[in-house]
Amino acid sequence: MKKSRLALACTLLSIGLAGCSDSDNKSTASLRVLHASADAPAVDVAIDGKVELSDVSFQQGSGYLTVPAGTRKLALLVDGVEVLTQSVDLAKNGSYSVIASNDVAELEFKVLDDTEFRNNDVADVTVVHSATVVEGVDINVTAPGAELPQMPTLAGVPFGADATLEEVTAGDYRVRIAPADTSTIAYDSGTLPISGDVTVVAVNSTKGASSVSLVAWSDAETPVATVLDNSAEVRVVHAVDSVDVDVFAGGELLEADFNYTETIGYLKVVAGSLDVAVAPAGQGVGNAIPSLSGNLDLERGESYTLIAAGNPSEQALITLTDVREPLDSSQAYVRLVHASPAPAANPVDIYVVAAGDPVTGDPLLNDVAFTQDSGYLAVPGATYDVVIAADGTNVPAVPGTAGLELTAGSITTALAIGADVSSLAPLLLDDKR
Repeated sequence: MKKSRLALACTLLSIGLAGCSDSDNKSTASLRVLHASADAPAVDVAIDGKVELSDVSFQQGSGYLTVPAGTRKLALLVDGVEVLTQSVDLAKNGSYSVIASNDVAELEFKVLDDTEFRNNDVADVTVVHSATVVEGVDINVTAPGAELPQMPTLAGVPFGADATLEEVTAGDYRVRIAPADTSTIAYDSGTLPISGDVTVVAVNSTKGASSVSLVAWSDAETPVATVLDNSAEVRVVHAVDSVDVDVFAGGELLEADFNYTETIGYLKVVAGSLDVAVAPAGQGVGNAIPSLSGNLDLERGESYTLIAAGNPSEQALITLTDVREPLDSSQAYVRLVHASPAPAANPVDIYVVAAGDPVTGDPLLNDVAFTQDSGYLAVPGATYDVVIAADGTNVPAVPGTAGLELTAGSITTALAIGADVSSLAPLLLDDKR
């Protein structure tokens, strides 16, 4: 039998997630599925044994699929093996949302009956707490510029619970989430436009300063959007040899008498524009060093490392966007940064070999110059020798880079710093949250 136009339309509207049920049965229901388990792998979704959605990753989901009404067997599969199954009763003409949530060891389905809210011709907002990193939460839904209300919109919401705010006027809103009975905001959506029915799912965040993010799940053509916390985080590294400095952010003193090789750990800042200035210690922001200062555009949910690198005669501000969670926990991730202006080390060749192995063949990276970096490299967890050599050689120019232990799931940034070739040294940073 040829595929119906309905099946083709579903395929086009499901944001690249393959599948729709095709049935001659006129008794049908609507069903959509969301992956909300942060540590679970990508899954296939099967209905009655037939895979309808393929390779669905965390924070991905479908639009409504048309499926036969009645009792359906819903299953999640990893590499063809069922890891979670549940029978779901679907009423004729009903609409349902299924959320795969909880940590992978306790993976479960949460089923929402959307029928009433989907058919009432007004905007309704359903809020679901699926973030395992926090138990009970207070959820505040306000106008964008409003102060926090004395009483939360939804108070003491436990993990796994849901609630619907009915007949919400279209417009701009702001969602702020705090641990129950506190005013400590763990998540701030910033301005969030709402124009129709939407299910807002709080999930564990894998990016940025907040441990929580929101998934906005609507009936739009692209049904799922992740709304990260309206913040960024910034870490600062002092790699200018022989100079003590003061660091300013937004015109305010961030760190005084900042010494060579010291690091200011990740700080949460508002996303958007941020002025950063580095000045000789005690001389004030008005005497900031131009090459170590600038205006940064920080995207929400991102993490950054700022490296003031160089020596008294040559400096540069290196800005890196960081990864805080491993994409594959079975791999180690390492990023190599050339942060020394030493003429004898510009450029360099970089070799990464198993600890104790001879350094032969072509380097992993050729002709790496001051301020350049390798990006994150995924390697099996093991102990490595990272050989940073003068261009065209395999002789280490930076001592202390042998025996670098990179464990599975780790994320490391390794800097080569120093004013000249005699003072070259490694500086290791742990990027993992």
